[in-house]
Formats: sequence, C-alpha cells, structure tokens
Amino acid sequence: MKRYLALTGVSVMVLAACGDARPHAELMADAASDVEAIELERAMVRYDSARTRSPDDAEAHRQYATLANYFSLNSEAAQAWERALELEPDDSAAWEGYVHALRWAGIFETDRRYGEKILRVLPEALRHAPDRPVIYDDAEEAASDLGQLEAYGAILAEYQATRPDDQILLHSLGALHVALANQEEGDRGQVVRDSIGVALDALAAETEGDPSVAAPVLYRLAAGYDFRMLRREDDADRWLERLEAAPDRGVLADDLRYWDLAIDWQDALYGDDAGDRAVEVSRLVAEGLKSKQLSERAAWFVRRYATVQAEVIASLDPEPSSSELNYPRIAAEPPGPALDPEVAESLFTAVMEEIQWQDGVYGSRLATLLYFGIRPEVVLEKAVALEEALRAHRPGYLYPGSRGQERETSRRSFIDQALVIQARALTQLGEIEAAGALFEELATESRRSWTLAEYGRHLLREDRLEEALDAFVEATAFRGWYRPAAVETAAATGLSEEAVEERLAVRGPAVERELELRELGQRIEREAPEFALADQTGVEWRVSELEGKIVVLKFWATWCGPCIEEFPHFVELLKTYEDDEEVVFLTVATAGSPRDQVAEQIEEGGFTFPILFDEQGLALDYEILGYPTTLYLDREGMIQFKREGFEESGYEAGVARRIDALRGEDF
Repeated sequence: MKRYLALTGVSVMVLAACGDARPHAELMADAASDVEAIELERAMVRYDSARTRSPDDAEAHRQYATLANYFSLNSEAAQAWERALELEPDDSAAWEGYVHALRWAGIFETDRRYGEKILRVLPEALRHAPDRPVIYDDAEEAASDLGQLEAYGAILAEYQATRPDDQILLHSLGALHVALANQEEGDRGQVVRDSIGVALDALAAETEGDPSVAAPVLYRLAAGYDFRMLRREDDADRWLERLEAAPDRGVLADDLRYWDLAIDWQDALYGDDAGDRAVEVSRLVAEGLKSKQLSERAAWFVRRYATVQAEVIASLDPEPSSSELNYPRIAAEPPGPALDPEVAESLFTAVMEEIQWQDGVYGSRLATLLYFGIRPEVVLEKAVALEEALRAHRPGYLYPGSRGQERETSRRSFIDQALVIQARALTQLGEIEAAGALFEELATESRRSWTLAEYGRHLLREDRLEEALDAFVEATAFRGWYRPAAVETAAATGLSEEAVEERLAVRGPAVERELELRELGQRIEREAPEFALADQTGVEWRVSELEGKIVVLKFWATWCGPCIEEFPHFVELLKTYEDDEEVVFLTVATAGSPRDQVAEQIEEGGFTFPILFDEQGLALDYEILGYPTTLYLDREGMIQFKREGFEESGYEAGVARRIDALRGEDF
C-alpha cells in the first residue's frame, strides 16, 4: 500500500542545523530570524549550536533557555539559565526564567530537588531581581508543594530587613500569610484576607489622587485586589489600568494583564450575555496577541482558533458537538455542510496559525477542517507532518508530564489519530483505495472504538453493509457511542435492533476482557514512599504500618471539580468494601487545599473516610501531576497501578478489577 510518510521540511532543516558550521554571528542572526518566522524548534537547535560553539556568549544561552522553556524542556532550560547567570549575574529576566524553569522541571518530573533548589537560590535571585513578581509566585508554589512555607517565609523576613518598604515584597508576604492561614482550622484564612483588605484600602486612599505614585505601589494594589487574593475585581481592574499607564511599570503589569485578558475572553466567549460578543472577543484576542512571552502568544493563537470555531458552530443549525466534529457518525465525507468561502478561509487560517506554534497535538483542528471539507490536500500534508513528528519524538506535542508507558500510550494514540485524518483526507481527495487500506490497517492493528468506527464509515461508503455492521458492533463493544450507527446499518441490511444486541452479546465479553487487560497495563512496581500524616480526626497513618493490606490511595484537591464529582461514587465504593479487612481506602488533600474548605467538603458530604492533609510535599514524592489521581498499593507496599482523572462509567468495576488483580484473583 502507498504510505504518506516522509521527513517534513522542518525536520530536514533541524537536522541540517545540527551540523551548521557557519560563523557564530551568522548562526545567531538566522536563529533570531527563525523566531520571527515562528520556526521555533529550528531556532532552538541553532541557538544550541551557537552556545556550544561560543560557551561565553550569554545571549546564546538566554535564547536557547527561552525556547527550551517554551518546549517544556525545563531541566535543560534551567542549566542554560544557570550558565547565562554565571556570565551576567545581574540579569533580572534570566533570574525569572531560571526560577520558572526550576519550578516546572519540578512539576513535570515530580522531583522535589528542583523546588529545594529554588529556595536555596531565592535570596540571590531577590537581590538581583527584586522587580520580578513571578519569582515570588514560583517560589511560594514550590514551597507549598514541599510543605516548606515557613522556610520560604524566613527567607522573605530576612530580605524584608534590608527592604522594609518594598511593595512587591509586601504583597508577597501577604500572599504567604494567607497560604499559611489556609492550613489552619476554621476561618483564619478569611481573617487574614480581611486584614490585608483594610491595609490595601488605606493605601488606596492615600494614593488615589496622586498621579506620580510609583509602579510598585500600583502593583501591590492591583495584585492585592486580584482574584487570587481578595477577589475584588473592579478594584483590581482600576489599579491595573493605572499600573499599565505608569512609565516605570517595567514588567509589573505583564502577568496580571495576561490573566485579566484571559478571564475576560473566557467570560465574553462563553458567558450568557450575547450583546456585542463577537466585537469584544475579537478585541480581547487582538490585545492578547501582543503578549511578549512566546508561550502566552501561543496560548492566544489557541484562543483565536477557539473564537473562530465558536462563531462558525454558532452559525449552524443544528450545531454539531465537539465529538461530532472529531468523530462523525454519518458515512458522508465530508460529513458537515459547506461553509461560506470567507468563513472557511477564516477557520483554515486560524488552524494554520495555531499549528505553526507547535504547542500540542493539533489533530482535532485538522478534523474540524475535514468536517467542513476545507482544503483536504493541506490537511493531508499537516497530518503526515504530525505523524512524523510524533514518531520522531519531537518536542512540543505531548504533555510534558507523561512518562514511560503512559507517554508511549499517548503517543501511539495520537499517531493513530493522525493516520485516521490522513485516511479521511485521502477519501475527500478521491484516493479511495489508499484510504481504505489505511482504515483497514488501523482497525486491525490499533483496535479502538473510533478506529473501528471510521473503518465502518468507510465500508458504508463502499456499500459493504454487512462488514460495516460488524465494525460498528465492534466499536460499540469497545465502549464507543456507536450503537445508533450499528442499529441504522442493521436496518439497511434488513436486520432488527435485536440482531445488533445478539452480536454485542457474542463479542462483548471477549472485547471487555481485552479492554480490562489493556486498562490494567503494565504494573508500576515502585516502592511507595513512607509518610506520616494525620487525618481529620487526628489519627496518624503510615505506609509502613499498612503492610499486608491492599491500599487504595486517592489524591485530591478542594479546587478540583472532578475530585468533588467523584466523592459520591467513592462513598458507594466504601460501602462495598466496609467489611473487607484486606483493603484500606485513604484520601490525601493535597497542598494548596485550605483546611477550612476541606472541612466544608467533609461536612457537606457527610464523609467519614480518612482524609489526610498533605503538608509535606507528598504529592511530589508520589509523582502526582493532576487530580484526582488514585494509586493502588499491594500488600508489600509497592505501587502497582495508577489511575488519573474520574470517569463515571465503569468506575466501581475499574476499582474492583485493580483490587482483584492485587489479590491475585482472575477477573
């Protein structure tokens, strides 16, 4: 069969850059041009070559570090920032980049050593970069994850002795006091917020009519009233506006402005008030695209696409769901209506602009273009490029926190998505034989509900109804939402709905067994780190004392919607196992979950199961990247299974499968 895989132009250029022997200045100039052209991976490779060739060029290290940060190569970025700071220790922007790289390296590698390093370098960072609020933010978050907020506070107190009137420092001290108060029982956090509000109101009254007030004072007011502190948005917006107009603002307004625009955009696009929504959303996107940081500009191109897509979808009747855009149910290709040429071009441009930033897998964007039959020849080209990039493990596509088997599973799934898009594009281009071969290969070698359903759609277009029915039945057995397609196909062949049920009854058990084995996956086989944490009643729990038990350990957070949604199901699960002395269920409220909010959740839900308070950085030790995350420990205290997120369908059965596997029972 003809395969549509070849090295893309970018890859060839990247490989060429690795052996680039041109003069250093020329290499730096070309790398800068690459950044301007949003050829960011190629620019990163060229800057890397430049800094290797000229290790004393701080600018080469800075530029490489900036791009490594962008592609979430955070440990490499941190090393490059370190070298830049060795050469130019007074570079405040480099200090911010360095601390930020350490912070995200610690998050994605779930390694507490990066956070500990932040606290070690923080005094020097503040001496050289006192005007960089992001340094404080990253340091506080790292200290919170480590359970070392007091150590962070000691650093700030020592620094305050030399800069008692530093407004950025005073704001950060206030944020720290709130974080510490949130760890206490009762409403201590609100009491601290109220006291900060009184102080800010007094400061605001003093400076209200002063046109020459310094930018750090304006920053303290804008940041203090912001949603992350006092949540008085009107006051925050008023002082942010003044901060942006201040001639000495430097970078003080940048982070506040970015989040202010992002929240306003979300409210305008998805809020209830239609009004002049399109005009306002477009204005916010235009403002956001002026962001200086690469990652922020990339995020605004994502929002630009979302804006255009929302406008297109809203113009249709009926409106297709996001699932329908990616996985159509009908056989026709393209499945959606033809758009007005100007609208189609607008959507196409938004997709191409976002793709250029190499900020995540873009298969769903290409699928949207195919839904409307927009430029399938270009979609084919981009899908081939995506497949090649994923096979080559190039940066910028996969979630940087996934590792090992989880990362490989994700990569394989996205490759399959790219191949499905290629086959659909080939269909729209009239290359039916090549498309059919690719659909069949996917349905045979990558058995998923959607690869099987896409093969079913192809078979319908070929008028091979019996085979299409089998494909849709198999897709349904793989827990896909394709029963209606199976029923419709059965009717077209003169069969009843009962015939579909009969076929599902035959295929269901075998497919379910296959899915169960796949879901369990490879065992992690990692020793569970020891901990000693007290629950809400004061009882202390230790992993070492649970040896001989199967432990279901659930990490959650008060601000996590899926965590709260999971709790009623978790309670029902506990009832099933309440007389089972072999199994212990524990939950851990992660750092950043205020104790008063945890208490509210316990009271509202009437929960009696143990809730441990993580104030030691346990989530880092257990490599928790998102919430909820549930770990399954065997009788020897080894972590064997990990489940991230919450899915209501099959929840209790999924937990039981893992527990039974740890008992040594078949399922």
